[in-house]
Amino acid sequence: MGYFDDFQLLNVTQVRNYGASETEMILTPHYYLGVICGEILLGETVESRPMVYLTPRGILTPNGWNSPPRSCRDNFYIEITGVRAKRFFDSFGAGKECRYFFVADPAPFLALLSEMRQLFMAPPPLAQIESALCLEQFAALLERSLRYPGSGRLPRIEQTMESITRDPGRKWDFKSEAVRCGITLRHWNRLFTAAASVPPHAFVARCRLRLAKELLASGEKSVKLIAAEVGFEGASEFSRFFKRMCGMTPGEFRKSRMV
Repeated sequence: MGYFDDFQLLNVTQVRNYGASETEMILTPHYYLGVICGEILLGETVESRPMVYLTPRGILTPNGWNSPPRSCRDNFYIEITGVRAKRFFDSFGAGKECRYFFVADPAPFLALLSEMRQLFMAPPPLAQIESALCLEQFAALLERSLRYPGSGRLPRIEQTMESITRDPGRKWDFKSEAVRCGITLRHWNRLFTAAASVPPHAFVARCRLRLAKELLASGEKSVKLIAAEVGFEGASEFSRFFKRMCGMTPGEFRKSRMV
């Protein structure tokens, strides 16, 4: 068995639901991992904070989430299966019941789900490998948000991470970020790595790669324009980076998404 054969991405769904609706009870056939943004009813309470939810397989549960009348919610979720998916759910206490976790910023989680949507349309085995890696990144993000809910300098570092996620093509000056936090660059690097699970430059590279994949898959821009948008001075430099990270050139990646 290959290292990533213990995981399978079965479906990706993005939907907007309006108002209250009747939800029937279903026996879940797979693991459901998603992000909801908008107003939802949790018992008698109306919540509008973004949340990550985990619904395990094999439980009887309502088929969806309710919203108050005249309101809406955006639900972006994946259906997964395999030992790796079970391990993910068990580690967050969702092996036998649905769990949800409020998050300060849903953008990094939504970015990973968007990448998995792109991968779902890609041919195997690369899609299976990369979607499994996305799941591990999702776990790291969720673990960080639960372990470091925001104290001291971490909120500023999290703000930097959110900014990088939204605009990875910028020239990022980590020394200036450390000065903003009132600490040395070395200490800032340690805090960032603890929060993101990877060093700052690796985090930027990961975000640039994710954006590059989205732009290449869309087929709307040339490789040269994409290179500039994700932070490279020329197409050749971008191509070397992309091949080092993915094992294929940008052109080969684009062709693989159009098969």
